[in-house]
Amino acid sequence: MKLWRTIVWIGLLITVAMGNLQAADTLKIGIKPSEPWVMYDKNLPPEQRQPKGFSIDLWNAIAQQLGKKTEWVYFDTVPELISATENKVVDAGISAITVTSQRETQVDFSNSMYELGLQIMIPGDSSPNPWLVAIGEIGKLFTWQVLLALLGLIVLFAHVRWLADGAAGKGDVATFASDYRSGIVEALWWALTMFFTWDTQPRRGLARLVDLMWFLMGFLCLGILSSVITAALTAQNISSNIQSVQDLMDKKVAAVATDAPRQFLATLGINAIPVTDLSEGMRKLANKEVDALVHDGPRLVYLAGQYNHNVKPNEQLVVLPASFDPQTYGIAFPTDSQLVEPVNKALMKLREGQAGSESFHQSLRKRWLP
Repeated sequence: MKLWRTIVWIGLLITVAMGNLQAADTLKIGIKPSEPWVMYDKNLPPEQRQPKGFSIDLWNAIAQQLGKKTEWVYFDTVPELISATENKVVDAGISAITVTSQRETQVDFSNSMYELGLQIMIPGDSSPNPWLVAIGEIGKLFTWQVLLALLGLIVLFAHVRWLADGAAGKGDVATFASDYRSGIVEALWWALTMFFTWDTQPRRGLARLVDLMWFLMGFLCLGILSSVITAALTAQNISSNIQSVQDLMDKKVAAVATDAPRQFLATLGINAIPVTDLSEGMRKLANKEVDALVHDGPRLVYLAGQYNHNVKPNEQLVVLPASFDPQTYGIAFPTDSQLVEPVNKALMKLREGQAGSESFHQSLRKRWLP
């Protein structure tokens, strides 16, 4: 009986030891969606998501060098991922995590896994020809209702002017024919020309008063039309005149509310319009609700490429080539984690090419980044 008890206890100890060994061989790695670094279908259950992207491939290569398995743990935002790493809910966090001094107070970071800078996304030049802009604004101003009202006004003033011409004194020369058919045709032509110019014979009395009223009405309408077109051309010139971060000072600029780009813009005195994610920012940009969107360059370039495949050429979004505020992405670890050193060594190996061939890191750049 004692022998059997001993055998059972040994079996239990071996089972527990094997379980602990298996657990030690599996690392919980936190990730959040960030194209093209981490991508997966959020509508699927976690066990079916099969994440992919630059950061996923990079971590899989690191884990292979460490001889570890990976269990993915999913988060929605970088602050959530950082907090989970800080509290040791996960062994490490990887996505597109910018290394900042504030985050360094919460977690430890690996050496740089990618270097980048911020870039600016703006709407494409949808109206390069000023005449097209002017025609578009005229079309918006003169709706069918406005045109019908204007036509009715022209007919009304033509009749008033023809009647005033017939009632003129003996000293005045008649401007229009006395019969209705011929006279009203001439009066309509008068109304059209007088709307834009003071082109009429000198008159006295009621006829002169009608001439003056009609000319002033035309002058007012032309002033409104001119101001609308001028404002549209000015707005187009302002929105298309963004070439660098210095041009953002008096513009409406969007940035993700919780990310580093918004904090950087604040240091320049730019009060960025917060958006929940880049999809919202791009939607506002496409709808001309903002003039520019600022974020990490590689991600903007990737998303612009995806977006432009599905829209007309004059609706595309453009990422300016100028880069500013250099940053680095890193892998986050709980403070004093024993994984930092071996992961740094693995990163170094993956960034080194051998015998003139490209490194694994370079191959990832070609695969995932435009």
